[in-house]
Amino acid sequence: MELIRDLIEWVANEPLSALATVFPYMLVGLVGLYVLWLLVGYLRVSQVGIGEGRAGGPVVALPGPTADEAGPALGAAPRGVPYCAFDGLQYPMGARFCAKCERDLTLDCVNCGATLTAGDASCYRCGTRTGAADVAALPG
Repeated sequence: MELIRDLIEWVANEPLSALATVFPYMLVGLVGLYVLWLLVGYLRVSQVGIGEGRAGGPVVALPGPTADEAGPALGAAPRGVPYCAFDGLQYPMGARFCAKCERDLTLDCVNCGATLTAGDASCYRCGTRTGAADVAALPG
């Protein structure tokens, strides 16, 4: 209790001293948050493939609904191609995040049709390789 009272008296009686003591910590905290914000922004952009080293492929809208009952499901993407289920956009191989909504991309297994995340190296159900690891290992 005595410690709290001494702290309150110190802040009340010597405001400039308190500000001079706390200001460097506040400054370091703000700079740290800014650097973290820059790092997260860089990681998001680099995962989508917009960076200098990689040429991004075209983003294509998924096919629209079909009137035929025997046709594919509404907005179905071809198997093995990364797509955003939320926005209905199809991405080139190697992309892992949607450039529009920043969600994880999904793809359907070529062999069994299981829904996977675009970064998975193989299907969890049948073990078929998706090719995501091969594209990520390419230079440039």
